[in-house]
Amino acid sequence: MTADILSLLDPFVAKALKLGADEVEFFAQRLKNKTANFEANNLKSAVSTILDGVGIRVLKNKALGFTSVNSLKKDKILEGLKEAFAIAKVTPPEPNYYLPSKQLAIQVSDIYDPAIESFSMDDTINSAKLLLNTATAYDPRISIDSGLFQAAIIEKAIATSTGINNSEMKSALSFGLFGMAIDGDDIGSFDYEFDTVIKVSEVNVEKLATDFAVKILGNLGSKKTNSFEGTAVFTPDTTQELFSLVIDSAKATAIQAGASYLQDKLGEVIAVKDLTIIDDGTIKGSPGSSAFDREGVTRKKLNVIDKGTFTGVFYDTFTANKESLASTGHAGGSFRNIPNIVTTNLNFKPGKTSIDAILPEIKKGILIKRISASPDPVSGDFSAAIKGGQLIENGEVTDTLKEITAVGNVYSALKSISHVSKEQKPIRGEQTWFVPYLSVDNIKFAS
Repeated sequence: MTADILSLLDPFVAKALKLGADEVEFFAQRLKNKTANFEANNLKSAVSTILDGVGIRVLKNKALGFTSVNSLKKDKILEGLKEAFAIAKVTPPEPNYYLPSKQLAIQVSDIYDPAIESFSMDDTINSAKLLLNTATAYDPRISIDSGLFQAAIIEKAIATSTGINNSEMKSALSFGLFGMAIDGDDIGSFDYEFDTVIKVSEVNVEKLATDFAVKILGNLGSKKTNSFEGTAVFTPDTTQELFSLVIDSAKATAIQAGASYLQDKLGEVIAVKDLTIIDDGTIKGSPGSSAFDREGVTRKKLNVIDKGTFTGVFYDTFTANKESLASTGHAGGSFRNIPNIVTTNLNFKPGKTSIDAILPEIKKGILIKRISASPDPVSGDFSAAIKGGQLIENGEVTDTLKEITAVGNVYSALKSISHVSKEQKPIRGEQTWFVPYLSVDNIKFAS
């Protein structure tokens, strides 16, 4: 089917050049979704949708005109092309705005499962019911606020005047739960579990529902504690939540805007030697993988932090052009928007020590299962609410704590990491993280 979309786009490239475009890009998507949603412990809705669209970028005299249309019909695409020309005429020129050159085509294996073609709406609804029922049957104190099961086929195609001509199909089955446990007057904090897999055979809603149930039941019976300074043990979920600022700071948009702590730090040691982070958009069978990015640039591997040293910046074509570099293949976004920089599969390399061996070494700290933080993007300072944390005393995980605040600095924390666990959790979605537990010393906890 993607070949059909590509053949639809090709004539419009020639049409745009004939109309006077210096360069042009057509990026098309077709999203087929079957989704079952539930709320308040009950199935709420089940819908099947198809969304078509084309994003059109026209460059004329160094000026960009962009528009999108919610259709793959030829007359709508032509209307969009003319609108993009009109926008380019009134847009100030930008000398660094030009499209990437023709790319070497690659293939990424196991990102599409043909079995999803026969995955029906009944299958979707039944999977959602099994997800919901497994969680609620685990314990009567469990309350589901919301959740979903979705089966999706994602088709994309790109054709440009610079010779890029590529298409791809992906499958994705996503499912998740959000809720809490309630035991009389004891109301635990909200929490969630979510996963995305490529293959129908990989769907395991019962495991996710059970993991979710165990997690939220652990939030009951919370107690207060006094303020102290100690070790924070971040679960994979909270590692992603807090340390996403580090990844955002490694994006060229932030660095070039002067809004990144990592500006002018390429090649410097910014973390302990045990920390290595690699982004690789070509990992077999991962939802975050694809053959090419939003601009048609071939996906590749990027070493972001190598044994504590900042080694890699994320670029799309526009930011790379500013520095006379090549894109790293990290342009993202849908047909609705011009490209922006995104990650693909972020792999925090695991350590050598099990979490079960790390915890006994901690004199006093908190095992952080959920965190709400908005660190300052430049300084890295944060004051974060910990929800469902568990106290660690003399190596033992004891009481579940009422909401407590962690105060610290994300960038300083990189150099205060005492352990990286050998266990990793895949937090999978359109952008996927493979994340271990991290223990960080010298964190202040305020009750």
